Amino acid sequence: MVSSLNFKRNRMATGRSRIPSNSIPQALCPDPIINLAQMAAIKAREAAEAYFTLRHFDHAIMQARAAKELYQEFPGMDNYMAAYRIHSDVSHKKNWYHVLGIPNPTVADSEAIKKQYKRLALALHPDKNGSIAADGAFKYVKAAWDVLSDRAKREAYDKSLSPRSQGARGSNNRKPAQQQRSNACSRKRAGPDANSTGGDGSFYKKTIKIVRKSNPGQRATVVMLSVCRLA
Repeated sequence: MVSSLNFKRNRMATGRSRIPSNSIPQALCPDPIINLAQMAAIKAREAAEAYFTLRHFDHAIMQARAAKELYQEFPGMDNYMAAYRIHSDVSHKKNWYHVLGIPNPTVADSEAIKKQYKRLALALHPDKNGSIAADGAFKYVKAAWDVLSDRAKREAYDKSLSPRSQGARGSNNRKPAQQQRSNACSRKRAGPDANSTGGDGSFYKKTIKIVRKSNPGQRATVVMLSVCRLA
């Protein structure tokens, strides 16, 4: 009888020893608040990736920024945001300078362009960036580098950007022409008939008299308006 009891006790002890000690769930951190912040940051990062797949780049950047604010030690969120920002710039048809993070192309030299390219290439490397946006963003950065690092390609690219500024200057260049028309009209006012053609049929001028009187006892205000049209 005693031997049978000892056998049962040994079998029960053996059964308890088979339970691995590492199977018991352990807390990620002694502080539960930090654990909640870390889990919330993970959810925000997943939401950022989901927004990127939907091409909602601004929302993806917001979620990545929220993940960084929720858990300061969360790795790689700045690199995630850099990848989303590059895709956003390309979708809005920004030039290659903006893609590399250079806001003012006129003061960007070759060293600044090279520095920005190296910084982004490191941030988008698979070892530093686990986002699904990193691969496409790196291709855009490489395309920008291929154009801006070559002097001839960069000069041709800068010329392709100049028509926008030339169009803005063209609107200012039209002002002298308008002034020439007004000056030509004023020179022809010396004709014999001020309210008709100037003898050669090149312009037409008409004067309109406007009388304004607010109260019966006040002096009337007279405005003379001249309209001149060139043929």
